[in-house]
Amino acid sequence: MKRRTFLKWGTAAPLLLSGATAAESTTVTPQNTLVVLDGLDSRTSPPRTAIVLDTFARNGLPITCLLDPSQSQLGPNSALSRTLTQRAEKTPGLVQVVPWVKQLGSMTPYFQARAAYEARRALEAILWGNDAPQSLHMAVSQTIACDMQPIAMAPSGLRASGIRNVLMRPDVSTQVRPEAWDNGVVRIIGGQRVQLQLPPTAYSLPKTQSVERVYYLSAHDLSNLPLARLQAAATAFAQQVLLPDEGPWVSAILASDIQFRDAYDYQRYVGVHFTLRSDATDKEREALMRFRQELALEGLSSSFGDKTSAESAFQYWANLKESHPLDEPLAPLGALGQGPSSSAHPSTPKSYGIAIELSQKREGGLGADNTLRIPSVRVQNVRTVSDTLQTSMGAADSVLSIPAEMLRSKAHQRMLKDALQAVKNDGLSQVVSLSDYVGRLVPTDSYTTHFRRTEAYYPYISQRPQIPNVTEREGLMNDAKVAWSYFEKWTNPKTGLCPATANFSKTNPRLHEAVTMWDVGSHIFALLAAVDLKLISDQHFRHAIEKILPNIAGRRSQGRLLPQGWIATNKFKWGNRNFDGCDAGRLLAALYSLDTHPLSKGLATSTVASWDLKNVVDDGIVHSVEEGTLVSTFRSHCAHYAAWAFRIWGIEAKSPYEVLGGKSASDGQMSLLEVCGHIGPMGAEPLLMEALEFGMSPEAAYLADVLFAAQLEEYDETGRLICVSEGPINSRPWFLYQGLQFDAPGRLWAIDTVGGLEEHRTKAFREEHLAISSKAAYLWSACKDHAWSAKLLSFVRERAQTPYGFASSINEQTGTPSSTYSDINTNAVILQSIAARLRETCESW
Repeated sequence: MKRRTFLKWGTAAPLLLSGATAAESTTVTPQNTLVVLDGLDSRTSPPRTAIVLDTFARNGLPITCLLDPSQSQLGPNSALSRTLTQRAEKTPGLVQVVPWVKQLGSMTPYFQARAAYEARRALEAILWGNDAPQSLHMAVSQTIACDMQPIAMAPSGLRASGIRNVLMRPDVSTQVRPEAWDNGVVRIIGGQRVQLQLPPTAYSLPKTQSVERVYYLSAHDLSNLPLARLQAAATAFAQQVLLPDEGPWVSAILASDIQFRDAYDYQRYVGVHFTLRSDATDKEREALMRFRQELALEGLSSSFGDKTSAESAFQYWANLKESHPLDEPLAPLGALGQGPSSSAHPSTPKSYGIAIELSQKREGGLGADNTLRIPSVRVQNVRTVSDTLQTSMGAADSVLSIPAEMLRSKAHQRMLKDALQAVKNDGLSQVVSLSDYVGRLVPTDSYTTHFRRTEAYYPYISQRPQIPNVTEREGLMNDAKVAWSYFEKWTNPKTGLCPATANFSKTNPRLHEAVTMWDVGSHIFALLAAVDLKLISDQHFRHAIEKILPNIAGRRSQGRLLPQGWIATNKFKWGNRNFDGCDAGRLLAALYSLDTHPLSKGLATSTVASWDLKNVVDDGIVHSVEEGTLVSTFRSHCAHYAAWAFRIWGIEAKSPYEVLGGKSASDGQMSLLEVCGHIGPMGAEPLLMEALEFGMSPEAAYLADVLFAAQLEEYDETGRLICVSEGPINSRPWFLYQGLQFDAPGRLWAIDTVGGLEEHRTKAFREEHLAISSKAAYLWSACKDHAWSAKLLSFVRERAQTPYGFASSINEQTGTPSSTYSDINTNAVILQSIAARLRETCESW
């Protein structure tokens, strides 16, 4: 199964993708030129670096230095750090150090924001510890560098961390291509690779071009020249850059000055937020509201909220899903509950948002706790708002935090209004409310939407089912009898195997007489549930199992004895030579439950031991065997489930889901969403089977919450019952994988097929075949205590029952089931879910 592909540019869009900037069409002739020094690491020679930097400074040539913030060997007291910091402090307009994050260009918006935040903090720790000068901090905070990528993601997550300029460093000389993005970020891609050398005539620098000139020097190359000649080589290079023999004169700049020295229309956001004392009177609150309405009439947006208990920072919850009403305060964070990612939740359900912190600290960005830290300026005097803003933040985005008690007099209100109008009209600033400020900067791609939805719903979906009352128990037992009727009717009395699907219409009855090992595993689980529910006797159960086991002895191929890809249900030990790693996972899970059940203890041990399962696990990854070739299972959502099944039999296996370790809760969950987005649409199966069979892993537990929250939100907003999983249909392509697509915006209920044909990926096909899965409804009922689960179960119970088991699904558009079509997995999973519910053993998470 191949994943569907979606365009994931994020929310930003490029305005200038190639060629000239807007400056090309004017009469301005200076060529903006950047000189960049990379390769700075623990192997760099500090004396040689110092010679080059000092020489460039004497000649008036600005240079931007790229430093990898993961250089753990460096620190404020290292020779290289002292070399850089001394010169950056002495000549801040000529020497600048910015972080270099190699893979930034391939990151999604959330991880762009996280990487930029952490890189800037790590770089400042390397260079200055906790004592970075404010002017240097602001320069560093707006610029970052990375390597060029064949296909780069849009830089739509960077402005949340204050980044406005991105250098994409080439390995070899590449034509410069500037990009101006509509989120205010400029990205300069490419540049010319240069080595310092003598004589200077050896340089081949372009004389003129319509875009910025960017020259990259490597600190590693500085050792190629004798120390005594390094200064002369650096002087020659600087002079040739600054005073070319022909062409326009050069305007050499630091990377942080890119947008200020060209026609990129640089603008910043200035948030206006009023803070109220917790003991403010109604009269004071009313006065603030009147003043804010006056500001709004003059085009000056604002927000307000009560002061929080924190002395150094104000913390709030910012709603990102809907516009914030003028008269509604931002909720203080301290009044909100804590969720699975240690970030706050709104006090009302279903409110997308993010925790924010207004701090006078200069750093801003998305922290590991999923809190957006926003640089703020505390206004102490309404007369000096503009000066205070410029002194504290320069031209960077920031928020004005204004105590409401400063507005007691009409004179102060007038002065503040005039000051805010001056900021608005300075040609640089857009005055916005704090909630709007957050909405414009925070990453809003597909993955973060799923993440935030889950956070918003989490407090309301986390309860495990209660013990069924007498009426509910009776209803579940009746459902179990219906599901068991499929096996009673269609199991072959000679082989003990049950067909995969059955169409029992009078006009065209037919059975699909081949079953996969997944189907056989489901049959075994159905028998275990049936005997536990007293639908069959102990003797019947034992006799049925003893018939099935010889049929799955397996077949030897390429020197490996493995269970077969499929076997016939009407013949003894007859099937193909292939092997399916995912299907084997289902079979192994069933055989383990069989082996540990009191009525069949140890019955499957010899069968499993006979298989050469370790021979299909390569580098920890479970593989299938197709026509003798090993094929990885990692591009399927069954890989995690299969890995657990292999492990319970003592065979170590990896899972693509296991990316939570060593990260914050938010970072781990976002990583998991991205992994799943690359695999394809996710449904309830086999996700929820862990809860019934192994106990829920942290990865599956989180993904189950994501899927459940999306289905519940769909119902809340549209009234549609969506319950997606995999299952058969009675027309081509015969089997569908239905699920939530994580790398698509909103809630896309996608469909995938084994063949992955384009005709099965169209919107029309999706709308025609989207269905409510009968087995998934019972899985959710077993694992989630929610009114929606009960409603879904009732819907399926009323519409999907047939004379021989439950119909596989109910068409979402028509509301009708395939009334004469049922399958082994649907009825087995329903039996399994009912048995778990009545045993009260379904794991909560």
